[in-house]
Amino acid sequence: MQTINVLPEDNLYYSVLLSLDGGKSYGSGFRLKYKSHNYLITAKHVLYTEDYSLRAKELIMTCQNSNNPDEPVMLGIDLEKAYCKFDTGNDVAIIKLGKFEKLYSKEPPLKKDTSIHKRPTVLILEDYLSEISLPKNPRLVSLEKEATRGINEIKVGNDVYLMGYPTSLGMKRNEDFDSSKPLLRKGIIAGVHLKKNTFIIDCPTYFGNSGGPIVEYGEDDYYRIIGLVSKYIPFVTQWFSNREHITNTELTNSGYSVCVPIQAAFDLIDKYSE
Repeated sequence: MQTINVLPEDNLYYSVLLSLDGGKSYGSGFRLKYKSHNYLITAKHVLYTEDYSLRAKELIMTCQNSNNPDEPVMLGIDLEKAYCKFDTGNDVAIIKLGKFEKLYSKEPPLKKDTSIHKRPTVLILEDYLSEISLPKNPRLVSLEKEATRGINEIKVGNDVYLMGYPTSLGMKRNEDFDSSKPLLRKGIIAGVHLKKNTFIIDCPTYFGNSGGPIVEYGEDDYYRIIGLVSKYIPFVTQWFSNREHITNTELTNSGYSVCVPIQAAFDLIDKYSE
């Protein structure tokens, strides 16, 4: 039974801002620790076109620094050289960031670990990554599989948080809010579509939100990442002119968004694991 609903601070540092080719397009994502490696997880359409060509040659990843949120870590990724994989059936893609080494052999269960820096590791970056901005003593928080939940376990009606970088908001960029930090929205799980392997949340999303993580507040008072943003569901309005015989279609944001379950990312990594 749910009793408290306060998002743990470490969840705020999962999400990353993605800038492709110097800001020609943007997206969101998050870091995942899995099988001794650290991965960037995002929506496939953020990195690839409809014919599966890369949208850019260079990607800049801005990561939240839990030691000092005002000094983010910025890493450059050469997409033409990167270990980058996508799923043809689900809107998800991965980039291998590097191998991590544990600092401690004994680790408490995540439910009992109240620290911000849970299970600290040292990340050894892949050669195709470069350091653009690296503050002193940075701390990056990455998701672990223990803090996730499958589509068959999530509950319709449970509270969710959407984290990401809706860079299209505001009249002028960087004026209405700090676009280098993620914005949150709170809603609920509105539905599950098992045949499509997606679920719906009642949070509106905008350009830049794609790939951002979704946190579910479970009935056991535990927070888990359950998926990532794929797209918003449009509200369609049509009118027809009898005189001109013209049909006009208008699409607006319905406030509902389609999300891909986190298991799709694990399946993609498993598929290409050596």
